[in-house]
Amino acid sequence: ANFRIFAILAVTMLGVISVRAESYSAGGANAYVQSKDYQGLLRYATAWTNADPDSADAWSYLGVVYGIYLKQPDKAVAPMRRSLKLNPNQAPGWHALGVTYIQLKKNADAVGAISKAIKLNPNQPTYYNNLAVAYAEMARWQDAYNALNDEKDLAEKLDAPMVWYNLGNGYARLEQAAPAVAAYQRAVKLNPDWAQAWTNLGTMLQWGGNVQGAEQAYARGAQLGDPLAAQDNARLQQALAQQAAAAKSGGTRNSFDAIINRQAKENLENQLHNEGSLNINDHLP
Repeated sequence: ANFRIFAILAVTMLGVISVRAESYSAGGANAYVQSKDYQGLLRYATAWTNADPDSADAWSYLGVVYGIYLKQPDKAVAPMRRSLKLNPNQAPGWHALGVTYIQLKKNADAVGAISKAIKLNPNQPTYYNNLAVAYAEMARWQDAYNALNDEKDLAEKLDAPMVWYNLGNGYARLEQAAPAVAAYQRAVKLNPDWAQAWTNLGTMLQWGGNVQGAEQAYARGAQLGDPLAAQDNARLQQALAQQAAAAKSGGTRNSFDAIINRQAKENLENQLHNEGSLNINDHLP
């Protein structure tokens, strides 16, 4: 009789645990993401991991809310790794872990994690962009450039403005003016009303020495409502005035170009729309 009572109790308890676990889902977690209630998501994901500690999705959401939304990457690694131990075939999970490692300045680990994401899903351009970031943080410039070139192959297939824009940002960070310009030009051709893309295009045209083209791109960005475009154009005009003063004092052509290039570099460093790195638009389960 005691054994029967124990068996019934055990079955009953398993049923309670099952019901509790089933009350949590990716849909429930995403509702908090969509409403930007990240503290609510933290509570939900924490409760989910307690109710169902063998759920890879539960641990993934807990890692994401710490690393991506609450900007606490040091607390994100453990739940992300637990999620990946439960289900190692998550490309978004490996990518999110890689981004978290970049935030923690563990760039070699980031390369390893993002490379696994790419192996699982080679058709996500964001992965290559962030792989380039990790390589660049280690001054592995050629590897970073190669990663962006791999992303370019995908950009040509997808031909979406955001993909070209992020690729342009990646090349810009490596100070590669020509491919950055080409990427931004494709982005604005596909979306002519994208103010920030025009601004970034202006910066890299200026970097490459095309002052007239930069002025036109800045003007278009300003016309479309980007205040940074007007600021960058004002800096360019200051640089042109410095260039003219240098010419009067007998400066060399190289010194003239250096003034324009230096100003473009400052524009890029101040760029508020350079969103290509640590883009994590594919991180949820």
